[in-house]
Amino acid sequence: MIYIDTKSLVPIYTQLIYQIKHAILMEEFIPGDELPSVRSLAGDIGINLHTVNKAYKLLADEGIVVKEKKGFKISSTVPAEPNEEYVEQIKQTIYGLLIDASVYNIDIDELIRHGQEDLRLGDMND
Repeated sequence: MIYIDTKSLVPIYTQLIYQIKHAILMEEFIPGDELPSVRSLAGDIGINLHTVNKAYKLLADEGIVVKEKKGFKISSTVPAEPNEEYVEQIKQTIYGLLIDASVYNIDIDELIRHGQEDLRLGDMND
């Protein structure tokens, strides 16, 4: 279920965050599901447990997961209501991506179509 591309320029904890969010969108995780333990997931995918812990904590900060006595679980409020700060952060990220795409002469419409298709098919690794 979780795939980490060690050759990617995207930090591993960021990849992990998006892999978990994608699994929620694909209903592989549903509200109330427990996430694998930090130690277990780190061992399964071959990454440092501090990296998994960082990803889980950032997901908790967003309200996507909640910290329990032993581990983390998917929040009962997922999909989450976006707060103004997070919407602004997404807008800034998109703006930066549009600038990068334009600088490298990448067809933005094609990128959007490709991204939408990947989401529909459940394939983030293409």
